[in-house]
Amino acid sequence: MDVPDEWKTRREYLIEQLLKENRTIDLKTYMTELEYPSKHMLIEDIRSIKKTLQSKGKKIEIIPPYCMACGFIFKMRKKRFKIPSKCPKCHEERISWPMIKIENS
Repeated sequence: MDVPDEWKTRREYLIEQLLKENRTIDLKTYMTELEYPSKHMLIEDIRSIKKTLQSKGKKIEIIPPYCMACGFIFKMRKKRFKIPSKCPKCHEERISWPMIKIENS
């Protein structure tokens, strides 16, 4: 039985969208589309969803953000997933958002 969208939690809806999409999507799109109040809440949901999807034999691949000014690529740590706001190399604030994609384990 399908649950109407208005009854789903934000995490349930996000999982559904990730499974439905068969492409890489930037997190800013989801933040806007799902009306997240802050990027910290989105990060917490991604961390939780990662565990949920692992139990279903799927994996979230995270493509790291980069500086649009100098090309610096940020390293993504497994336990400290963050969305940077400033480049450590050139100090610009034009940073791309991380992108995510679902893969089968």
